[in-house]
Amino acid sequence: MMMLKVKSPGLYTTVQDLGRYGHQAEGFSPAGAMDYRAFMLANQLLGNDDNAPGLEMTFRGASFEVMQDTVIAAAGADMALEIDGDAFSIGVPIPVFKGSLVEFGAAENGSRTYLAAAGGFRVDRVLGSASTHVRSGIGGYRGRTLQAGDVIRTGDMAAAPGPFRIAGIEEEEAVRVIPGQQYDRFNEEMREKLFGEGYTLTKDCDRMGYRLDGPVLEADPDPGHDVLSEPTQLGSIQVPKGGKPIVLLNDRQTAGGYARIGTVARVDIPKLVQKQPGDTVRFEEVSVEEATALYREEMEKIRDGGYLEINNDFRSHVRPTAGKLARIMER
Repeated sequence: MMMLKVKSPGLYTTVQDLGRYGHQAEGFSPAGAMDYRAFMLANQLLGNDDNAPGLEMTFRGASFEVMQDTVIAAAGADMALEIDGDAFSIGVPIPVFKGSLVEFGAAENGSRTYLAAAGGFRVDRVLGSASTHVRSGIGGYRGRTLQAGDVIRTGDMAAAPGPFRIAGIEEEEAVRVIPGQQYDRFNEEMREKLFGEGYTLTKDCDRMGYRLDGPVLEADPDPGHDVLSEPTQLGSIQVPKGGKPIVLLNDRQTAGGYARIGTVARVDIPKLVQKQPGDTVRFEEVSVEEATALYREEMEKIRDGGYLEINNDFRSHVRPTAGKLARIMER
């Protein structure tokens, strides 16, 4: 069994898988990787199961001492990556060896980067999932963010990684939204504001939800903004009495009592959660049928290797191996 020792935990680093489902009625949020696509692609580069636990690093990455040889891969926001002082690109499998120092820097062109290791990270599962939910203190590594000195175990590699890298991901800027449960409480003027003008992500954005700043949305006075508490959904756009929308995300409360004007289509959740405070988001309306078809196509593309291409740059393999040989020669 391989191990990584945390030297610096970064800003907010947790163990996640694809989520803890079937327990909202008991008060447990799903949690799970915010950008499911990047998470799955990092695992795919190593031949891991889609749901193999990985590390989610937010805004600023962590650093690790490699305690036993293994192979890693990272995907998502473009974080600077150095191994023993040499710069590497994310999005490719990289062999790392005992004694090496793996360091991730600040995120650029996104906010979250996922680190996968051969065989996945080994932690106890809670209610069937390895995902950390910090607010309730369950899952992941002791139910919390990683700290300096933590030792994270990994599994054994099922198969040698293929010669692939993640291709550039190009997508439309707009975030698509399905009309919500209380859509009819908002008149045409309010709907035009939601879909016609952009919103800015405030500093109050985390795994629980994104608070937006922009056009104020007002529900019709009767029945107004309040609703009886209902189960929440990933991507629900709640509109509290102040009129500034809140998008509910992975660590959301399990029930809510504000009118929901829309729900972000699941296919566009990765696009939304990679935005940083201060970024602008523009919404575009789609039907339930369109959103379902788009999500199905996206999952097929991920699982069929549609985001991977042949990697002809072998430096990610040659340089770590050369470094290991150099250390051996120095002994």
